[in-house]
Amino acid sequence: MSENLQKRPAKGILKNSSSFDKQECQPSAKKAKETKWDEMNIIATYHPPGKDYGHMKIDEPKTPYNYDVDMDNVDGLNAEELAEKIRIAADKPPKVFEPESDSSDEEEELTEEEKQRRKDFELKRKKHYNEFHALQMARKLLEEEEDDDEEETSTVHTSSTQN
Repeated sequence: MSENLQKRPAKGILKNSSSFDKQECQPSAKKAKETKWDEMNIIATYHPPGKDYGHMKIDEPKTPYNYDVDMDNVDGLNAEELAEKIRIAADKPPKVFEPESDSSDEEEELTEEEKQRRKDFELKRKKHYNEFHALQMARKLLEEEEDDDEEETSTVHTSSTQN
């Protein structure tokens, strides 16, 4: 019986696999599969010469600097005038520390239409900033109404149960 196990059948029901037969015949000759790439075909397929891949070429300089400007007269500055202005400004305190002037000076320069616009704007601004307080008051009123409704319903229920 062990003799029958060692024998191979003459014809099997499965397809013959050449890989199993070769391994049995030549176990020492293992040939590794190598992947060969056709690199020129890949370059021709995926990187055609006219394709730009959505990249833009920008010919302008990165900054708005104008390189053609003459450096002789920069903005028409006079060194003496600039030094004089700096000396005068050094004597004055910064504007932050100066006391605020009355807005009446500014209002005198405005026309009637501009004055009306300014008043309207100030009223709208006051209403806007008071809106938070108005919402709080509205919530309180709603809560009070709900409390009153609950009290009324509780008194109605107690009186109906007593009858």
